[in-house]
Amino acid sequence: SSSGNGDPGIKEITGATAWTFGTVPKEVSRIVGGHRVTGYPALVDEQNAVGLRVFPNPAEQSAAMRAGVIRLLALRVPSPARYVLEHLSNTEKLTFTQNPHGSVSALIEDCSIAAIDKLTPEQLPWSPEEFDALYEAVRAELIDTVFTVTATVEKILASARRIEKRLKGSTSLALITALNDVRSQLEQLVFPGFVATTGYAQLAHLPRYLAGIERRLEKLESNVQRDGLSTAIVQRLEDEYDDAVASVAPHGRPVPPGLGRVRWMLEELRVSLFAQELGTAYSVSEKRIRAALGEALAA
Repeated sequence: SSSGNGDPGIKEITGATAWTFGTVPKEVSRIVGGHRVTGYPALVDEQNAVGLRVFPNPAEQSAAMRAGVIRLLALRVPSPARYVLEHLSNTEKLTFTQNPHGSVSALIEDCSIAAIDKLTPEQLPWSPEEFDALYEAVRAELIDTVFTVTATVEKILASARRIEKRLKGSTSLALITALNDVRSQLEQLVFPGFVATTGYAQLAHLPRYLAGIERRLEKLESNVQRDGLSTAIVQRLEDEYDDAVASVAPHGRPVPPGLGRVRWMLEELRVSLFAQELGTAYSVSEKRIRAALGEALAA
């Protein structure tokens, strides 16, 4: 179905399950009321299908396009779920039964999307021929890549289970602020769909973030005051980050990449404050995070 909602020169499409768009132009423009209006078309992920929409700028276009291409590939490749399930190690099988997705097959589907993300290059396809070539490449590598993902996810879920046990086992009022902070951090890292949402590149860091939580909980009893000071720093920055997201990406619009990076800088900061011995992926500080926030908002 198509709807022209005043967008420059292209029909918007919804509900497509194959590449039926011909070659998608990188930009389209037309004259509206004497002014030239330029739009940036891209595929969009509609969960069980994809659409074609026009975006106001290239940044939103490229974020949407990537998600749309990944979804279209996922709709087309034969699902690896059954094969993967049969070949998981016993530890993985056991850990995977206790996941936030509700079913092991939903979790493996999620892992498949992250694997397709890894196999999809920066250079996205804009024509049916380019898409077909990418599809062949993805299909050839998918199973192996899913196993790389499931190995990381097994570590993440096992760690999350240990953290949840610890949280349930502690009723100390002195620790309540720290425990609530950990609980909300965990909910933002591990949730239904977290594998694909996190994306392949960032997923590799999650075991370290969760190990950081475990270290923090081990030290907590003897470290309440220092933990409280660190918590205050992180929460202040998280509030600023949330405000920034609300101002630039209202109503579920995609979070711009600059702000997306700040989200992970906050996790690195937590490691540096609560579990320094684990090391961070790069130098991170309150000052650097504020600077990155400012840059992301100015972009």
